[in-house]
Parts: sequence; C-alpha cells; structure tokens
Amino acid sequence: MKSFLILSDLLKTRPNRNAWIVFIASLLITQGIAYRIYKVEKENEFLQVEREAANVKNQLETTLYQSINTSRIIGFLIERDLIDNYFENVSKELISKNSFVDALQLVKDSTIIKTYPLKGNEATIGYSVFRNSFHRKEALKALKRNELYFEGPIKLKQGGVGIVGRLPVYRNNVFWGFSAVIIRKETLLNAIGIDSTGKNDTYSYQFVKSDKESGNSDLMFKNMKGFNKGVFFKEHVKIGDWDIYIKLNNPHYLDRALQFSLLGLLFSFLFTLFMWHLSEQPQKLKLLVENKTKALDRLNKELEERAHELTISNKELEQFAYIASHDLQEPLRMVSTFLTQIERKYSHVLDENGKKYIYFAVEGAKRMRSIILDVLEFSRVGKYIEKPEKIDLNQLLDEVCMGLQKIIKEKQAVITYDVLPEIFTYRSPMLQVFQNLIGNSLKYSREGVHPIVHVVVVRHDNEWLFSIKDNGIGIEKEYAEKIFVIFQRLHSKDQYSGSGLGLAIVKKIINNLGGMVWLESEVGLGTTFYFTLPYKNDL
Repeated sequence: MKSFLILSDLLKTRPNRNAWIVFIASLLITQGIAYRIYKVEKENEFLQVEREAANVKNQLETTLYQSINTSRIIGFLIERDLIDNYFENVSKELISKNSFVDALQLVKDSTIIKTYPLKGNEATIGYSVFRNSFHRKEALKALKRNELYFEGPIKLKQGGVGIVGRLPVYRNNVFWGFSAVIIRKETLLNAIGIDSTGKNDTYSYQFVKSDKESGNSDLMFKNMKGFNKGVFFKEHVKIGDWDIYIKLNNPHYLDRALQFSLLGLLFSFLFTLFMWHLSEQPQKLKLLVENKTKALDRLNKELEERAHELTISNKELEQFAYIASHDLQEPLRMVSTFLTQIERKYSHVLDENGKKYIYFAVEGAKRMRSIILDVLEFSRVGKYIEKPEKIDLNQLLDEVCMGLQKIIKEKQAVITYDVLPEIFTYRSPMLQVFQNLIGNSLKYSREGVHPIVHVVVVRHDNEWLFSIKDNGIGIEKEYAEKIFVIFQRLHSKDQYSGSGLGLAIVKKIINNLGGMVWLESEVGLGTTFYFTLPYKNDL
C-alpha cells in the first residue's frame, strides 16, 4: 500500500511524465514475468517428455532383456550338442512362457538351419545372414560384443517387419554360430504400449537405428517426420543401438507465455489509468488503504482461527485413529476367543474341515489385529513427543539385538557391526528403523543358510550414511521401489508373515527425519538397505 501512495504522490506532481514511467515500469515487470513463465513452462514440458522417454526406454529394455535367458538356453543346447533332440521341445516351452518372443532360430556360421515355429517361417531356412552387407555388419557387432545384440527394424524374410537378436555361441571354444530371437514389430509395440501409428494424443514416438558408416537410418515408423524437432527428448538403448525419440505433440509453453504477455500489456495500461485516477483522489486512496488494511486484519484473524481449528481437527483425528484401532481389536479378540472355545468344546463333533475353517478364521483375526496395529503405528510416524538427543548407536543396536534374541537364536544368526558413532536424533524412530530392517533381514533368510547381518555407519559431508547388509534371498530390481509402498508384499502370507507395512514405516520415518532410503540387491545373494540422515553439530 505504501508503494501505491508513493506513485500517487508522484503522479500528482507530474501526471503526464510520471504516467509514462509507471506504464513502462509495470510493462517491464509483467513482460519479465511472461518470459519467466516461458522458460519455466518450456522446461516443464521438456522434463515431461524426458520422463516419458525414460519410461519407454525402461519398458523396451525390460522386454528385450527377457529374451537374454531364452537365447542363452538355446545356446546351451548348442554347446552341449543337444539341438537335434531338444530344440523343438525347448523352444516350444520357452515361447509359451515368453509372450514377447515370436520365433527362435539357429544360425550355424551364417546360415539359418532351424526355426521354431517352422510354420510361417519356412522361407528363413537356408538363408545366409552374411549375404546382405547390412545384416553382416549387425551380426558382426553381436560377435564383437559377445552378447545378445538386436538388429532392426528390418523386413523379415518370412514377411512383415521386426527385430532380430543374435547371441554368439561357441562349441569347444570355437565359434559355432548364433542363437537368434525374432520379435515382430506388432509384438514389440504391444509390449511397450505404443500404437502402430507411433502416436497418441500426447506424444509421438520414433525408434531410429543409425548406421554411422553409411549414414543411413532405419526408422520404426517410416512416415513420421520432424520427430527430432520441437519439444523432444532422445534416449539410447545399447542392446540394439537405438535412439528413442519422444516428441510432445502440442506444446503450450509459448501460448501460455503469450497469453500472460498480452494480459501484462493490458494490466499495465489499466494500472496506469488506475494510478492516474488515483492521483486525483488522494482521499479516496486513503480510505481504500484503510479498508484494505481492515480486510487484511480480518483475513489474518480468519487464518488464525482456521489454523486453530485445523490443530483441533488433527488432534481429533489422532484420537479417532487410536479409538478406532482399539475398538476394532476388541471384536477380533472376541472372535478369536469364541472360535477357540467352540473348537475346544465341540472338537468331538467337528470334522477335519470344520477344525481347519476355525483355524483359518483365528489366524485371519490375528493377522487383522497385526495390520490394525501396524496402520496405527504408520499414522503416528512423525509425531514425536520426545526431544532429539545424543544417541550411542552401539547401545541402540545392542538393544535391538536383545529384542530380536528369540529369532536370532532360532536361525543361529550373526549380527555384526564395528564401533559406531554417536548421532543427534530421535531415539524411538531410530530404534524402530533398525528393528524393522534387521528383522526383515532375519525373516527373509535363505533356507539352510545362517543369516549374517552387518551394519555400517559412515559420515559423508553433511549426512550420515547407514547400510544394513544381509545374505538373504534377495530382491529383484523391478521390485526395489514397490516394497516401500504401504501394504505391498512380494510373497504370500503363507511363505512369510507380516502385514506389508514394515518397510513403508521405515521410509516414512527416514523421510520425516530428512533422509532417503533405498536398496541394492541380488537374488539369491542378499540385500543391502541404505539410508541417510542429516549430520547435526548438536553433539
């Protein structure tokens, strides 16, 4: 409001000249904002396309990498000289379990000698891959890399368009030929969720395989032009040397910036008129300022009242969550108790099925109670009554091991850690994090292998890095993020007990404390959970 009064006084002294000053100043401000909108919107749309490109690349690589084991199995048959006896049966089984593979081939030296399924692919038998110079180059790339490498998109000998993956195979350390995987274009596009036209309402997609020596390029969608202009992003897929282009069909960053620019021009004009008018009515301006000040005071008061109401509401919600969980547990206890009494009193009447049903019902009630307690615990994360304090992590881990002593003895587990530092944080959440992560490592141990869990804490710049490493069953990479989601389980409750909330609670605690949590794992070898916490000098 003070600035309005200054401009009003300025216009009152020199109305004509200062009106132009006001107009130019406001115009510069609004056009500066318009340019900023242009930059931000453009950056956001490029980021949107980049995320879509990463998603498509991930889906494509996931689809193609499923072919690696298929080609390796066929290669194993070649190495063991088992082709004549097992090729058709093994190929049939592999294709039935992998919907992303259309056909399998054996290429001895450079000539295709077997294809499965043979029907529809008869034209490929006897074809020499090295007959075509481009096929020869692509096959030699696979040979040079000594791994599965895809050629295409190309016109297939048996008709249609697709890609061909070739894995070099050696018998007695001598090059024998290739184990080949055929994926038709339709199958590939269906697997990664792209329409046959290469477009949807939002994006255009193009897959380009460039031959740097000849300068030629193979396009997945021949009629699509301008895919590398405008708002686009390019990703590279090494397994086939493809460049994936994702283009935004209808970018809006320029339209939005122009809209705001025109509105800014209009605003500058109207604002100047307003200030001109205001300069002639100082008393009205004073009254307006007073009214606005009162309105602002009322708004601040309303905001304070809303904040107070929100605080009360949050407390009521916490109380409701506690009461609801308590009231839900009581009926479950009654169900479990009465079912147990029924089994005890009428066991001579019940048959095996009846006893089995009672057992399932009691176990279900126990599991529901566990879920209720975990949900209540999840809702409480971040609401700490205690104050942060100096914590000796050695003592904290000793306490965790005492709490897990029963399962440690049952599984003959070994929990190791070097001399750990003291940190400044909340004690209860840290205790809960270590209990969940170490307990998780003990629960998912390999059968017949004594669990070994090692804890390390080191400082990196302004944060602590924690790691909990085990030798358990491991986790597949595709589930590395899923397991931190509430109620997400990778195994059935018959295999491993639990509600699916432990790691979700860990992630929420670490995030609330200002850190991050992630994992690295190899199936059958074990998992390492990492998390960070900010370093504080309160010690």
